[in-house]
Amino acid sequence: MRNKQLKRTFMKKIILLTGVIAVLFMASSCQQEGVKYALGDKAEVSFPSTLVNFSMVAADNNQITVELWRGNTKGAVSIPVTITDKTGGVFTPEKAQFDFAEGENKAYLTFTYPDLTQFGGEKYKIELLVTDDSQVSPNGNKKMEITAQRKLTFKSLGIGTFTSEWFEESWPQEVQKAEEADYYRLPDCYYKGYPIEFSIVEGKIRYALQPSGWTTSLGMVFWDPRYIDECEIVEKTYTFVVRWAISDGRAYGSSYEVLEMP
Repeated sequence: MRNKQLKRTFMKKIILLTGVIAVLFMASSCQQEGVKYALGDKAEVSFPSTLVNFSMVAADNNQITVELWRGNTKGAVSIPVTITDKTGGVFTPEKAQFDFAEGENKAYLTFTYPDLTQFGGEKYKIELLVTDDSQVSPNGNKKMEITAQRKLTFKSLGIGTFTSEWFEESWPQEVQKAEEADYYRLPDCYYKGYPIEFSIVEGKIRYALQPSGWTTSLGMVFWDPRYIDECEIVEKTYTFVVRWAISDGRAYGSSYEVLEMP
C-alpha cells in the first residue's frame, strides 16, 4: 500500500514538473516569436505571387491592375518599384509606386494598353521589383513577372500538311484560327502539348520565340524568329524560315518548315 502511495506521489511530481517546463517553454517561444514578428516602421510588403497571368478581354477597359500587400498598416506609405517593360511600350504604367492609405493592407498599380482589336495572341511581359529591399517582409515576394495576352477563341480550319526540312518528315496537321484575330495555332505540331503559333500581319508571317517541344541534353529547343522576314506566303503555302536555338541563344541551325493550309 505504501509503495502505491509513493508511486502516485512520484507521478504527480513528474506531471507537475512537466507542466512547469511546458509553460516556461511556451513563454520563451512567445517572447522569441514576439521579437521575430514585431513590426517596426517597415511596411513589410510582398507581392501576392511571383507570377501573374492576365487574359485580356474587352470588359477590362484596356487596362490590367496588379496588387502589392503589406503587413504593417500603420500610416500612409508609398512603395517605389522598378518596372522592366518588355512590351516595347505597348503597356503604360499609371505611376511607378504603390500607394497605401492609412490602415490599408493592399495597394494597386494599373497599366493601360491600346484598343484590344490591335492585339493578336502575342504574350507581353512586364517585371516589377520593389526598389527598397528593406521594405519587403521576411520571406516576402519582392519581384513579380506579369504576362498579359489577349484571350482568344480558337476554331479548327481543318487538316493541312506540315513538312519539316529539319526533321525530314511530313504529316497531317490540324490548323486552328482565333475568331478575334489573324492568329493561328498548330496543336501538337512536333510534340504533344507544344503548339506552334503564328499571326499574319499585313500579309506577313509573324511568330514569337516559342518552344518546339524538342528537348536535347542542353535543354528545350525553340523556334527563334531571327529570320522571320524571310518567311513567305504563296496562296495556301506558308513557308517558315526557322532558326533552331536553345534558351541561352545558341543555335543548332536553320530550316524551311512548310505548312499547306487546309
